[in-house]
Amino acid sequence: MSGTAEAPTVRTPVLIIGSSMVGMTLSALLAKHGVKKCITVEKHSSTAIHPRAALFHPRTMQICRELGLYERMKSASYEYYDGHAGVHNVESLAGKKLGTWMKDINEGLEDISPTSRMFLTQQMFEPLLREQAEKNGADLRFSTELVDFRQDEKCVNATLRDTATGATQNVQAQYMIACDGNRSFVRQKIGIPLEGHGLLSYSVTIYFKADLGRFVRGSMNGVIYVNNEHVRGFFRLDKTGTEGFLVVNTAGQRGTAESRFPAKDITRERAAELLTAAIGADVDFEITLLSPWRAVCDVAGRFIENRILLAGDAGESHTAPCLSYAYADCHIFPSSAHTVTPNGGFGGNTGLQDAHNLAWKLALVLQCQAGPKLIQSYEEERWPVAKKTIDQVFKRYLVRTDPELRQPDMLVEEEVPDSHLELGFQYVSRALTNKTLPNEGQITSDPAIANAVAGSMSHHVLIQEMSAVTGVDSRPHPIADLLGHSFVLVCGPGGSSWVQAARRLNMQEKALPNVAVHQLSSDPCNQRFYNRYALSPSGCVLIRPDGFVAWSQHSLDLQDADSILVTVLGRRLKCIVEQILCLEDRARL
Repeated sequence: MSGTAEAPTVRTPVLIIGSSMVGMTLSALLAKHGVKKCITVEKHSSTAIHPRAALFHPRTMQICRELGLYERMKSASYEYYDGHAGVHNVESLAGKKLGTWMKDINEGLEDISPTSRMFLTQQMFEPLLREQAEKNGADLRFSTELVDFRQDEKCVNATLRDTATGATQNVQAQYMIACDGNRSFVRQKIGIPLEGHGLLSYSVTIYFKADLGRFVRGSMNGVIYVNNEHVRGFFRLDKTGTEGFLVVNTAGQRGTAESRFPAKDITRERAAELLTAAIGADVDFEITLLSPWRAVCDVAGRFIENRILLAGDAGESHTAPCLSYAYADCHIFPSSAHTVTPNGGFGGNTGLQDAHNLAWKLALVLQCQAGPKLIQSYEEERWPVAKKTIDQVFKRYLVRTDPELRQPDMLVEEEVPDSHLELGFQYVSRALTNKTLPNEGQITSDPAIANAVAGSMSHHVLIQEMSAVTGVDSRPHPIADLLGHSFVLVCGPGGSSWVQAARRLNMQEKALPNVAVHQLSSDPCNQRFYNRYALSPSGCVLIRPDGFVAWSQHSLDLQDADSILVTVLGRRLKCIVEQILCLEDRARL
């Protein structure tokens, strides 16, 4: 007998294509939720090797807090960057200041989030994320690429190749998640088109070292947009002002087609001219890397094709560095559902939040605790967010970088405050009890406004719990401490019937996911919880594993005897949980 025996097919619940920020976050979260045999593949040999600096939003940092990364990321960020810098607009670093979009990136956030915004390079973040993902039990395979795949109603069959040896491996997965960037091989093969605003410019990022500290003292040392007759883009520097990068979106005469291709035939000599024009003074500098890329604002037409799902830039397309002299075909935020420009820092943040929305749903379906239709709610919830995000990023790009790009007949929506985009999204889907958008149909709202509408993000408050075991009230702590593992029911001291109903549900319905029950004490400090969630002390709120409100009730409106009331409430709670988990098709599991 001749020839080499074919390697046996490897079976996995989930195959993740792409192991940058989005793919690794998804693998870490799936492992955290108990799905530990997923395979995540990445064609490159390691995590990010270039800075690719990012602004991490508070919602993203809440996700990282769940993964146990927040404090380590904060320490790394504050070592190199100013945590209270702003977003400014200047003619040049040495020239006139034109305005300020954000005086302090963290001003006012302490009232609406347990986490802050922070600057951190992808080069710093990805090793921390990889360590945590592998600690959780994720199977990360670098130097491994997807060669081909096909799917049917039951599974996805994929062929992987080791880029170092050429050896191939067949993998069969129940679901495949494409996090493989804005040029996603997966998205293109299954025929999902991109839609949106298209190519805005062929930009270039110039990484350099220089002594610019005298130009960027105080809150100026954040994101610094540059607008003059020679160059339009923005700086991001470390807190010493000695190292960073300049993004050039347009250069030369404003509004011309040629001005939108500054990366075309870029040389170090031309890059030096652009950098000098942006600094506005004769300063010695060393250019360390040139990274041309396509500035794009697009979203995939859909996120799901049977058992294949798109996440991150595979489904969105923001402007992101795509081609580097030293690292061909690299992306700042490689993913598959959407692609946006760096204006506002929404790219990677949106992708990580895709992963967070999807992970708990996949886990419950794979563990037979939810119906397969729950997966459909991923697209129902995240596609509108992606669409809103690319439209808002496009608006910021027009205002901050290239206003001449706007045509007379072009419809451009009004700019929404960053906090509304980061913390104020409103979902509507089959995984929620609401079927329409509140707030006059708007997908975003002010996160500081009180509500507990299903589909809204849980509000940040400090709470004090009543201990059922010791009878001693806990110390006040963020409600976020309760979230991220299971469904959570929170009620006031007048909601004892809810507590009993939830505990009975946990005992009697073993096939349903556990509902963690937390009852607040009578301490006055909990009044802020009632105010923020628009509840009374006898009301309750049910929060999903991803921290979004699934359902709430302002107060108990039944006057039956306690034993009857608990039974009635238990039935109601069971129906609500089954509705959220799409268990009408449970028989098909």
